[in-house]
Amino acid sequence: MSLSLPLKKGLYAITGENGIGKSTIFAALSKLVYRGALQNFFKNDGEATSKISYRSGGDENVWEKKISWQRTDQCQSEICVDGFYEGSLIFGNRFSDAHISRVSKAIKISPADLRDSDPFVSENLGWILRNDKSHFSGLKRVKSKPVAEGLGFHGIPYLIERNGKWLHYLKMSSGEFLLIGLLHLINERVKYKEKKQNDHLSVIIMDEIELALHPSAQDRLAIFLNKISDQHNFCIYFATHSVQIIANVRPEKIFHLESPTAGVIEVLNPCYPAYATRCLYTADGFDYILLVEDDLAKFLVEGCLREKSMYSSRLIKILPCGGWEKTLELQHEISQSRLAGNACKVISILDGDIRGECDKLYGNGTQYGALPKQFLPIKSLEKYLLKKLALDLDVAFMRKFGDEFFQVRSLSDIMNDYKSDKRSSSDSNGKGLFSVLKRCASEQGIADEIFKRDVCRFIYDYEDLSKLKESIKRLCS
Repeated sequence: MSLSLPLKKGLYAITGENGIGKSTIFAALSKLVYRGALQNFFKNDGEATSKISYRSGGDENVWEKKISWQRTDQCQSEICVDGFYEGSLIFGNRFSDAHISRVSKAIKISPADLRDSDPFVSENLGWILRNDKSHFSGLKRVKSKPVAEGLGFHGIPYLIERNGKWLHYLKMSSGEFLLIGLLHLINERVKYKEKKQNDHLSVIIMDEIELALHPSAQDRLAIFLNKISDQHNFCIYFATHSVQIIANVRPEKIFHLESPTAGVIEVLNPCYPAYATRCLYTADGFDYILLVEDDLAKFLVEGCLREKSMYSSRLIKILPCGGWEKTLELQHEISQSRLAGNACKVISILDGDIRGECDKLYGNGTQYGALPKQFLPIKSLEKYLLKKLALDLDVAFMRKFGDEFFQVRSLSDIMNDYKSDKRSSSDSNGKGLFSVLKRCASEQGIADEIFKRDVCRFIYDYEDLSKLKESIKRLCS
């Protein structure tokens, strides 16, 4: 199996069914931040022919099992990055202090051994678990690592006073216990980076991140991780089944593992949350589910529904799913399994440029032929902009688009540079152009997500979508 993962700032998810190998992948990936990972996590696994290779930049490290794991490559340096690994129930050290002998040692901790918890830990713990930053305001921790070790602990114990008695975090709820340990590790990494004035990328690898957390806490945890990854230059990878967490991850940062046949694992990226989870927030809760390919389609359909007052007296859910065939596959699966309830109608609204191919492959009598579907009058966001700004220049569109988004550096100047780049000749899907536009907008102070949202709004206002509005109204009536 080969898996290529970016090491860049952001929150990334690896998803897939139980038993597909997510924890094994994470244990192998932890070698980047923990030198003893292979010896500890795969000591009794593999055969003499087992091999794990790591590539980064121009370097490659090859590890073979033999008697024990050994490097067999000729590279002079070992690939490693700054960061930490928070493992699963099987791999990792999150329960290293939870042994009953150490729990009993908690009673030996005296007030002189304690100090106030850093606000980073107590406030984020309260916000994530209770949506209240002050809920754990009295949280304490053992002063230092030497004091903790002297008391017989591997990590730093946390305590809080409840009803006049000290409650050790080992005896708190599972969610409190797990989250305190995670926040402590992140806080220590943040302080280290600030002390060293080090803004280099740090990698955090976490498995089973949602364990013991309420769905609302899972949602706030994902928001928190997105925030710290941006503020402190963290690259955060986690494995999860949580709909709430995955919904907070961009499709291009979701790597979904599938096993179409025994012994074969495929990686789907980008992958939309709806496809990765194959489930909905509320079964039997919607009158209509509209499956679309991407964010532009979602924005256009939402606008049509609002304009035609279609949200009145009916519940409608719009889910971006990725490519058009994946969208039809998910529609078929939801319809056949009745996953959304017997009364829910599931409709696909696909990009207009694939209508001919769809009719050819999935016409009447085929697996997806009878599924209700509609087609947008425009292509994907990237292809739309490529056509309007390069392939079939729309002068009026270009002038309005440039005035709206590019007031520092002109759009015509940006397009001239794009066209003069040799790579533009192979940019058939428009992704290269959109990447250039996002970068130029960012240089003018417009964040990527805001730029993408506002471009969708601009296209909605510019295009005549009257036929689409009527079609959607008929489908949802």
